[in-house]
Amino acid sequence: MSRPRPRRVVQLAGVGAAALLAGLLPGTDSAASGGADGVSLAYTCQFGAGQDPQDISVGIKQAYPADGTVGKPIQPGDLTLTVGIPRAAVTALVPAEADTLAGGADMKTNVTQGTSRTVVVWPDLTAEPAAVAGSGDLDLVFTGKVPGVSVTAGGDLVFAAGDLDLTLRPQAAAGTPTDPGTPTDPGTPSDPGTPGAPSAPADSAADTGGSTGGAADSPADAAGGKPTGVGASADGGTAQALADITGLCAAKAGQDITLATVAVPGGDPTTGTGAPSGPTGSGGTPSGSASSSASAGGSSDGTRSTIVPLDDSPPHSGRTDCDPVPKGDLDPKRLPTPPDGAIILPPAGVVYPDARLCGYFTGFSNVNKLNGAMIVNDPHGTPGLATINSDRRLAVVPSINYYEQDSLLGIQLPASHSTFLSFGFVPITADVDFVTDGPMTIVSTGYPALGIPQITTVGGYQDLRISNVKVNGVAMNVGSGCHTSKPLDVVLTGRQDEGLPDDDGRPDYDIRTGGPLMDDNLVIPPFTGCVTPDGDDLDPLFTASLSGSKNTLNFVQAPLCSPDDGTTPENCEEPDIPIPQLPVRAGSTR
Repeated sequence: MSRPRPRRVVQLAGVGAAALLAGLLPGTDSAASGGADGVSLAYTCQFGAGQDPQDISVGIKQAYPADGTVGKPIQPGDLTLTVGIPRAAVTALVPAEADTLAGGADMKTNVTQGTSRTVVVWPDLTAEPAAVAGSGDLDLVFTGKVPGVSVTAGGDLVFAAGDLDLTLRPQAAAGTPTDPGTPTDPGTPSDPGTPGAPSAPADSAADTGGSTGGAADSPADAAGGKPTGVGASADGGTAQALADITGLCAAKAGQDITLATVAVPGGDPTTGTGAPSGPTGSGGTPSGSASSSASAGGSSDGTRSTIVPLDDSPPHSGRTDCDPVPKGDLDPKRLPTPPDGAIILPPAGVVYPDARLCGYFTGFSNVNKLNGAMIVNDPHGTPGLATINSDRRLAVVPSINYYEQDSLLGIQLPASHSTFLSFGFVPITADVDFVTDGPMTIVSTGYPALGIPQITTVGGYQDLRISNVKVNGVAMNVGSGCHTSKPLDVVLTGRQDEGLPDDDGRPDYDIRTGGPLMDDNLVIPPFTGCVTPDGDDLDPLFTASLSGSKNTLNFVQAPLCSPDDGTTPENCEEPDIPIPQLPVRAGSTR
């Protein structure tokens, strides 16, 4: 048979504790305005530990289609984002030697249709240098193209403003003596591509840009900041690039943050109630509030719409080869008992040669108690590459068309960096690590070519650890051993059944070609080891807020690289091993 291709600085009371426990992974909803010529909103920004919050104004202008069509792209126009920085904030933030100020920004946009919702990141907005001198407010005008969306059912589609990751880039005029100092740091900066909103986590850690051309041994670099470099000034000469100033900004509560409502004919996209409604076109206002929760949960019963972000530019991995294969044994607890008469390969005493495959998967972890989500293996950060040792065991019963393939998967996920504002003004950051306890076991059974759906499970154990917690930029020491009392038992499942009588209509998963994988009842055990240096036991607080059942993991796997397939390896150099986009909606494989 041919082988298949395989101090107590912060007291645990009042705002500090409530903010920590309300937002470590998800967040809460916030109030949701519009205008035919754009909207003007009030935002509050936190630019770093020890810095006072700064108020800014944000003007948003953008064209929207009056209506849309199910299954077709719904494309907002180019975005113009005018950020007004009060003079007092300019004085507080921008170095005195700065001559001009430019910037970069990523904006999170909450998109809802009925009970379906998602967050679309409008990334890589840029602002040309503006003169710092003056007595009035300083306006930075950011512009850029934005991705569109599509929907799978009719109903009003509502766009609403979300969090803003802001990077200010001061430059000194040519010949000006500069003091690079140390750049402000809001804790863990938010990543692009992470769901979040004013009270929800922005789960990633990628800077929106930075000075270029700086010397590696510059004073700023030695101080832990970004190096001072030389760039072009507004008048065409050269200018000294000072350290970037990064901040996390959220719309103040009590505003209507609606940008537009686009009518999509076809009826209510949900079986529930509360579908947003409002005037068609730019500036429509939905009834009620536009939710900004990072959660995208809920059951997929085939009646609610899916909002699909259309992003044609996934990040490049830069990888064209796999890591060494994972070693070890298949977990016998995860292996099914083959039917009587099964042929087990390889025979006893024989070991198949290693068969390398590797690829990326990205997704969300939804926490049931807090109705929110956290990005895992962020595609815009430095995602971990999964490596598979394929077909460690095969079990076959040809007479009943039973086919089983068992493989090993190894991966070390990077920390998930959560940055968010609780209560609309308290910035919270935390690192959440999923620490792998040995290789995971992959089991695939079925054979679609013979009319039998293929079911794949990926099972293994992950220790969840929490660290680097900060409240308003001030560290809350939760100890070095704050983690779940036992590993999480993760069982991700995918199904391939396209064209079969019992086709569930959802995207298929196959180990080689990828697709959606989901664990719809992940149990988070109680926490242990979460103790401050002063002896405060935080275990009950984390356990009460996070632990329990009905949590979910939702991933999308990209096609796997097979570097050892003769002279034509697949999915390895086109131009590199692909990184998938995040799932459309956590809680569903549709």
